[in-house]
Amino acid sequence: MKEANQKNKLITLRRNNYFIADKVKGKTIINSREIIILIHGYNVSEEGAKEAYTKFQDNFDFYCKKMSALNQVIYWFLWPSDKANKLDSIVCYYKTVRVAKICGKKLGEYLNKLQLKSSNNQPPRIILIGHSLGCRLLLEALKRTKKDNKNWEIFLMAAAVPVNLIEAGELLDLKRDTRENYNILYSKNDLVLTVAFPPGQRLAGEGSWEAVGLKGNPNSGVWSKRKEVSYDHSGYWKGEEAAEWISLQLGVFKTTSRKVKTDRPSLTSRSRDISWRTIGERERKLYSRSLLI
Repeated sequence: MKEANQKNKLITLRRNNYFIADKVKGKTIINSREIIILIHGYNVSEEGAKEAYTKFQDNFDFYCKKMSALNQVIYWFLWPSDKANKLDSIVCYYKTVRVAKICGKKLGEYLNKLQLKSSNNQPPRIILIGHSLGCRLLLEALKRTKKDNKNWEIFLMAAAVPVNLIEAGELLDLKRDTRENYNILYSKNDLVLTVAFPPGQRLAGEGSWEAVGLKGNPNSGVWSKRKEVSYDHSGYWKGEEAAEWISLQLGVFKTTSRKVKTDRPSLTSRSRDISWRTIGERERKLYSRSLLI
């Protein structure tokens, strides 16, 4: 999809490159029963986010039924997570955890104002797809949303969120009703979440915990669906397997001839692609070496 066609589907908190706007700028009245909002992670420029979203959207369009209304309602969320130079990007992750919390609060306020069109007595559906630290922002937003008369589908990819915060009684305890589904894609091959995440979270004052996106924990009674992939940290937005699996969970997969494996839920459960500035292969390798989140 051409970026020009997406211009009126931007939802942004960016102000003057590295600053947070006072409030979310974007449409609040959507002429559709459904909306998909994509949320990028840490150290992603506006240019890098748009490139990553375009790659995901191209894959999603390919795996969706051609007539699916979801192909037409994908919105791009932008927030100031990037840094002025490479050194800042390496050492300032812990500061951006706070930025994600602030942006999450503002996104929650926006979601409360969002008006979607109901049809055939079916409630509106809001689909949020986050990556890395964008998952933390997303969950912070959901703490502040009014869930009345809406269905919520949440997809977390490589979630840079401490496992302990998701557990019962903790800060991001996912208390939900039957209208909320939390789906997670995770990878044990994620070097960023393995090496860089624990010290970054310690500096952020939240302790050195395992990231949700590394092993899909906690896995008892939390996630509606879980899927392990083989991606490194920067592989999700451009990865065909991620878009394929998400389209399947949303009920718009264009064929049943291919089966996409999903982890079995536990017995207690209810049923910049991240790079320095762009997502090219050279920049992705540079990102991996510098262990950004």
